[in-house]
Amino acid sequence: SHPSMVSGLAAHCLANEIKLPDLREVRTLGESGDETLQSLCRQAWGVPVVDMYTCQEAGYLALQCPEQPHYHVQSENVLLEVVDEQGRRCAPGEVGRVLITSLNNFATPLIRYEIGDYAEVGEACSCGRGLPVLKRIMGRYRNLLMLPDGTRRWPRLGYQGGLRDIAPIDLMQMIQCDQTHIDVRLVMPRRLSAAEQENLTGFIRKNLGYPFSLRFEYVDGIRNPANGKAEQFISRLGPAPS
Repeated sequence: SHPSMVSGLAAHCLANEIKLPDLREVRTLGESGDETLQSLCRQAWGVPVVDMYTCQEAGYLALQCPEQPHYHVQSENVLLEVVDEQGRRCAPGEVGRVLITSLNNFATPLIRYEIGDYAEVGEACSCGRGLPVLKRIMGRYRNLLMLPDGTRRWPRLGYQGGLRDIAPIDLMQMIQCDQTHIDVRLVMPRRLSAAEQENLTGFIRKNLGYPFSLRFEYVDGIRNPANGKAEQFISRLGPAPS
């Protein structure tokens, strides 16, 4: 399932003391996860999270190694390249744009197709599989935060763990309107109290690294109806310049 859905299920099980003794692992896809989701699933169910990197155009791109936290590119089905802004291939430790060439789509060939993601190249894996390694899947261009000085980075606020310590927030989505303003959309059973809004404001500003002007909005849902995804951060400022 999507990490945002897994987070909600884990929180529900913790709150209601629901045990799933036969569960062996949680598999995620479609959204970027992080270590807070791993911790939440360990706490709720005592199982690991195994992530899959996929796209609608070519299916499975990379699967998490059974022995390491990084990903193995599924080279039998796709040629995946990670390149910098000048189109040069990235070395291990470098972050770049993801290009894919599908090896089994003969009806609609995709050759060096840019899917809009950034990823970090990893070192060769010790597991012996020999497949190319991606250390991290960073996210889409549209998920990049821009600071007032022009710096771009991925905001990481965790999967609702810290948010639920502040207020009963089911889902939160931030939309950057310009370089100093962010709309915060909340799915929750009630409105924030004054103290909760102050605490949430401080939490967001600390994690984003700048005292953005925040406007809070209460909505019934934030999931994309086409694919069920709940993106935590969306920028309206356009992609990073090439």
